[in-house]
Amino acid sequence: MNYNLIESGNRIQNLRKESGLTQSALAERLNISLDHLRKIENGHRGCSVDLLVCLSDLFGVSLDFLVLGRGLSGKAAQDKVQSLIDQLEALKASL
Repeated sequence: MNYNLIESGNRIQNLRKESGLTQSALAERLNISLDHLRKIENGHRGCSVDLLVCLSDLFGVSLDFLVLGRGLSGKAAQDKVQSLIDQLEALKASL
């Protein structure tokens, strides 16, 4: 499995949008230029390890997810946990 810049950029863009951030706001939070972020999201430039760690922390996802697409995004993980909670509550109510 390889680090695909386009797919990684798409994941970062989707996470940014899910978080309700504009490109300008995210670039400011990451202390990078707007042009740099645009190139990352478009797959024309990769991220440094430091930047990936910042993105991982900011969006609550693993580095594996950002770089390789393995695992769940923050929202998908939250949805799965909520689904399990709902199932357990339904089971408890049926006892």
